[in-house]
Amino acid sequence: MMNKNSIHKSDLMRILLSDLHELKSEVAKLQKEVSKCNQRTAQLENKKRPYGREVYKRVYSMLTLINDYGGTMNSTTVKRLMGLSKDEFYRTLRCAKDENQIKLMPNAKDQRSYIIKIRA
Repeated sequence: MMNKNSIHKSDLMRILLSDLHELKSEVAKLQKEVSKCNQRTAQLENKKRPYGREVYKRVYSMLTLINDYGGTMNSTTVKRLMGLSKDEFYRTLRCAKDENQIKLMPNAKDQRSYIIKIRA
């Protein structure tokens, strides 16, 4: 009788240890998935706010300017009228394009510039 109980207890212990090992594996997998999800969330948050407040203000000013001139303008003219450096202007264009506010088309008259068109 004593031998049966010890065998039964050892089988039960083996089953419990096996279940515990499976649970630990599942927890590790879930932790990896949560980590991946957190990384994706952080990436999306960074994509959502890549530009500072000043850039968004310049985008608004640029869109207003282009709209006042009929909705389409040469990028060189916009840059000159806004008084922006190349870097400031590039960030402004990039932000407006990423936000799907403008469409950039090649300028046939000047290969170094674009035609900026406000999206309707």
